[in-house]
Amino acid sequence: METDRIPRLTPEAVKEVLDRGDPLVLVDVRKPAVYGRGHIPGAICLPVTDMEARIEDLPTGKLLVFY
Repeated sequence: METDRIPRLTPEAVKEVLDRGDPLVLVDVRKPAVYGRGHIPGAICLPVTDMEARIEDLPTGKLLVFY
């Protein structure tokens, strides 16, 4: 995968997108147990170890922000 074409956003930039109401999906890449202890409201859990198998589960047409 060419990572040089993947933009990096600061937390402030993500907040601006959220505040504008633009379509955005927050994807928490931590393990479910860690996600369960606390995460950004509205974020979905997709552990990085499951990414390849579940990439098709992600919505299209929206900005995906992985953290």
